[in-house]
Amino acid sequence: MPPQRATIIGLGLSGALLALSLNRYSSTIPTIYELRASPSTLGGAINLTPPVSRILASLDLLAAAKEIAFETKEIGIFSLRSGAKLGALPFNDAESGLSSLRIERALLLELLIRALDEAGVQIVFGKRLEGAREVDEGRVAAVFADGEEVESEFLFGCDGIHSLVRGSYVEPDRKATYSGLSSAYGFSATPEGLAGKEGFEGTAVASGMRGSVIVSYCGPRREKVFVGAVMEVKAPEGDRDGWRGKGAMGGEAKKELVERFGGGDPVFKAVVEGVEEWSFFPVWVLPNGGTYWRERTVLVGDAAHAGPPSGEGAALAIEDAVILGRLVGKAEEEGAGVEAVFRRYDELRRERVMENYTHASARWEGAKNRSWLFQRAVEFFMWAFLIVSWNKRESGFEYDAASVELGEFQATNLRKMKLTIFIGLALAVMAPAVSAIECSGECGPYPSTWQVWKCDSVCSGCVCRCGAGDKYALC
Repeated sequence: MPPQRATIIGLGLSGALLALSLNRYSSTIPTIYELRASPSTLGGAINLTPPVSRILASLDLLAAAKEIAFETKEIGIFSLRSGAKLGALPFNDAESGLSSLRIERALLLELLIRALDEAGVQIVFGKRLEGAREVDEGRVAAVFADGEEVESEFLFGCDGIHSLVRGSYVEPDRKATYSGLSSAYGFSATPEGLAGKEGFEGTAVASGMRGSVIVSYCGPRREKVFVGAVMEVKAPEGDRDGWRGKGAMGGEAKKELVERFGGGDPVFKAVVEGVEEWSFFPVWVLPNGGTYWRERTVLVGDAAHAGPPSGEGAALAIEDAVILGRLVGKAEEEGAGVEAVFRRYDELRRERVMENYTHASARWEGAKNRSWLFQRAVEFFMWAFLIVSWNKRESGFEYDAASVELGEFQATNLRKMKLTIFIGLALAVMAPAVSAIECSGECGPYPSTWQVWKCDSVCSGCVCRCGAGDKYALC
């Protein structure tokens, strides 16, 4: 039997790591299709949490990543007003000894592309997706703007928050909305005084009345500083993905950022003033929940669950990719179908994603403008916030997508399906005719020949027990 094929839309971090995971854990052959003519260079220095370090280690990439990253053991929390350190949020896993990594997104993507090349994964640039359609029971077609159709057993949407896979096929009605906030980032040479600033351990978040700014080394030699900020901005029309501030726009942007974040502490002011070119990203979000998959097509990362920035969005997307790669390999071994893979992926990821979305939404409110009194209150009670945040993060840092138990697939392979249908037909023949009843909760799903009953108690095989007794029905 020939190996299965996977079409991956989007050469971002999730698309690249999904291809590497499929190559590592399964015999499925991935091909990546990218809209742009070359890899994107937009994106600042992202934070890779300990769970991502475990993933990189499982793919033999951690050592190479550390060569271009800054290891972050804590994030210091400072007051922009006074420059005083208010506390610190540990960003390492004490038990395993793994730290978070602050790494330039473009450099990480370069590393992954080299790994893809070594693995023999094909990347096709300049391909815009128009839509998708089911070809038959075993294949799905990706339809491109140039008229080409590519058929495969899997279609993965790794194409970000404005996903064409989601918008054209999986869930067209689920639209991204602009949050009213934008993130700004830039790089500067390390200014004098930063290394010697009291309490600064390499990464800091300084909070003020008009938002927060993050300052972090982003390489092992500490000669370069990443600066990221959040501000209320009206996004330019027609540019959803990000824009760089050059010329007059760049001058005005720099002036505003220095005004917002350069007051008070002279060290942070020097850092902000040292950025020559700022890039801006409008913050778009998806409604929480939504549909992750349809038939043979599944969404990954921001395409499925983009929420407010949390510092862990890239980590969640990377976890998605590895879980999917492992599930495909497990399905090959056990003879499970595509639906079983995607359903289990949904079950494994949704709760963790929704929890992160909720926490990020609460933190994101802190990026908006505050009164002087409210800001002073925030600084005074920061210790309590840090205690709560660390308790939540500590449990999250123990997660390991490369080894987490995948559980059992639902009975969707052909043999089990035939047995289920046979038992169900026998029960249906023996059962008295009944009318449909309203219940809560879901029983099923069953093969397409069976009605999915709504039940309030116990589901067993093709039998649905709903209070008054066992009910059976054919569609």
